[in-house]
Amino acid sequence: MRRALPEKPWVDVAIDFLGPLPSGEYLLVIIDYFSRYKEVEILRKITANETAERLEKIFVRLGYPRTITLDNGRQFVSTYFDQYCKQRGIILNKTTPYWPQENGLVERQNRSLVKRLKISQALNSDWKADLNTYLSMYYATPHSTTGKTPSELMFGRTIRTKIPSLQDVSTDATQCSTDYRDRDLQMKEKGRITEDQQRKAKPSDIVTGDKVLMKNVIPGNKLTPTFNPTVMTVVDKHGPRVTVLDQESGRSFDRNSSHLKKINDNRNGTSSNEATSDMLQQEDAGLQDPINEQVGKRVASPEPIVEAEITGRSRPQRVIKRPSRFMQ
Repeated sequence: MRRALPEKPWVDVAIDFLGPLPSGEYLLVIIDYFSRYKEVEILRKITANETAERLEKIFVRLGYPRTITLDNGRQFVSTYFDQYCKQRGIILNKTTPYWPQENGLVERQNRSLVKRLKISQALNSDWKADLNTYLSMYYATPHSTTGKTPSELMFGRTIRTKIPSLQDVSTDATQCSTDYRDRDLQMKEKGRITEDQQRKAKPSDIVTGDKVLMKNVIPGNKLTPTFNPTVMTVVDKHGPRVTVLDQESGRSFDRNSSHLKKINDNRNGTSSNEATSDMLQQEDAGLQDPINEQVGKRVASPEPIVEAEITGRSRPQRVIKRPSRFMQ
């Protein structure tokens, strides 16, 4: 008898143990009847508790299936595993004892895994690394029955491997207009405008070849200036990412354009060092801080204080009235 194909992926799955291996470990294999997608977990213990914990790791990522087909192993017929599945709404389909053909899909996959492990054993290689390589190829290879790759039927796409394929050809995503793509673009633009207004952002006028000062991003002591006095030269710029070069030491640094301050060498005929000194003095004097500037104005020219404003009342006097219950 053949099992009918489920209506969608990860509804009916089958699980089985493979082992013990020469290392004393076991493989817990779970496979989806619809897509033939499978997950493999390596276990040292095959108790009901350990089995449920490993299955939970898989179910957190892929969701709980509706049914699980499994044999009558001791860990599967235990009360703990039965309660675990009932709490998650999973129905257990136990096969007939001593008739593994009833769970033939996972048994057939175990044969493929054993073949891969035998090759690894013959080559004296790392069987765990070879197992991952096998699973990667299996996910991206069309199945002989369905004609589709397991990852395509499971996730709606074929995963990318090291073998070149048509999906490696770049496509223009802007031409694929969808509701979620349009909403993503709209919300990102809205967030950008809000952030630019809050940060008072403006385009950077720094270009390749400019002389700049680099901000001291590493915390120092209280006397450390905001900008390093060493004059840097801009050698490359890609968007907000700027590469500057220290001509004296030959070291290059990658910084955001907001961490750099442009120096005008020809400002009023001053030299580069003089311009640098002037900018550092402005930074130390707090002229860049509008709060300090306003405080300085208030201190320099305080407003006269009127004595009447101090002694006078700020609001009318309150009328004191006796409560009505004391009027009798």
